[in-house]
Amino acid sequence: MVDKLGEGTFGEVHKARRKGSGELLALKRILMHNENEGIPITALREIKILKRLRHENIVPLHDIAVNPGSRSGRSRASVYMVFPYMDHDLSGLLNNPRVRLSVPQIKLYMKQLLEGTIYMHAQKILHRDMKAANLLISNNGTLKIADFGLARPFKPEGEDYTSKVVTRWYRPPELFLGQKKYGPAVDMWGIGCVFGEMLFGRPVLQGSSDQDQLDKIFQLCGSPTEETMPGWSSLPGLEEKGVVYQVNRNYPRKLKEDFEPYGTLAADLMDKLLVLDPKKRLTAFAAADHDYLWVEPLPAEIGALPVYESSHEYDRQRKHEQQQERHASHHHNNHTNHHHASQNVHGHHMPPRHGGPPGGSAAPYRPSGGYGPDHERRDRPRAPPTNTQPPTTYKPIPLPPRPQTSAVPPAAPSTSSTNTTRRP
Repeated sequence: MVDKLGEGTFGEVHKARRKGSGELLALKRILMHNENEGIPITALREIKILKRLRHENIVPLHDIAVNPGSRSGRSRASVYMVFPYMDHDLSGLLNNPRVRLSVPQIKLYMKQLLEGTIYMHAQKILHRDMKAANLLISNNGTLKIADFGLARPFKPEGEDYTSKVVTRWYRPPELFLGQKKYGPAVDMWGIGCVFGEMLFGRPVLQGSSDQDQLDKIFQLCGSPTEETMPGWSSLPGLEEKGVVYQVNRNYPRKLKEDFEPYGTLAADLMDKLLVLDPKKRLTAFAAADHDYLWVEPLPAEIGALPVYESSHEYDRQRKHEQQQERHASHHHNNHTNHHHASQNVHGHHMPPRHGGPPGGSAAPYRPSGGYGPDHERRDRPRAPPTNTQPPTTYKPIPLPPRPQTSAVPPAAPSTSSTNTTRRP
């Protein structure tokens, strides 16, 4: 064990070094509430799904490590999932004041996130917890989707699942309203939130409760109607602490104009990802085909990015807590107002480094290079096969000419064919 990388309801994640080779690894401890019942079904499901997936942009499960504990019972047995060590997670990078993502860097991360999601959805797997903290990034710029603790296989014809999934700030509106039958579109809403977070420099929709979160969604994306979100009024609805949420029907949709400062194509991609109607939300395949990723400035190349200090969500949180403790001690010893003047300098809730908030007046971070039909394109990516058996080795998807519609992987349950139709 070298260091702790994170902790939560699942247990802990440690940075570790393999004896002999010195290879750095990440050990995710499986929390066993009752050892007599064995490994929890949720952990077994995660292990089974990870064994089924093999892709450059999905974190691989290397091994299972067991610490049997002591016979005296002083130390309990522990079971760890063994993963490769990654230098950063996206949330930690965005919270690092020394890091400012360039447009080519954002495009590189989006491209890899979408390629991993195309493969995952083609293998009939829903992630159900897509967020910045679950996207691991190495110093050479490789991104891998991680934490499949809430992942589930899905059926194209649709199946009822719990709506109590996805971290609040990344959860789509249909889940707040109690939708049980859903598909890949729930992951695409989270990807839209992650994309906006990279542009904006911090989470776009930061609700303090489920009701507040739904309000913030509708303030940005417009109040639901039968036209923009068919069937929304027949869903069970959000009930929190005994109060039934009442939808404000007066919010206009202003997402596209709020993100226009980041570029017309960036705003258009956001506008097509954060769509209230899950049937009209872009699929991962369609999002990877969006013009934003195929015009200058093009995505950065792997290995051509700056090298940063290790930045994980837990690292930033721990440093923030240590700074708060130092500030509190300083205030206690000196009894001056100096602390009050500086207490927000080191907080996480700093102004975004890429410009002002959506709709704000601060100068936005504008991408370099123009957007137009005359910009040179590279060939578009190809959909992966939908077989459930992973290949023995993974090779990056080549970039042939655009595929036919029949090659597009299945979309969300009941999604109309227009969702995956290729542009002429």
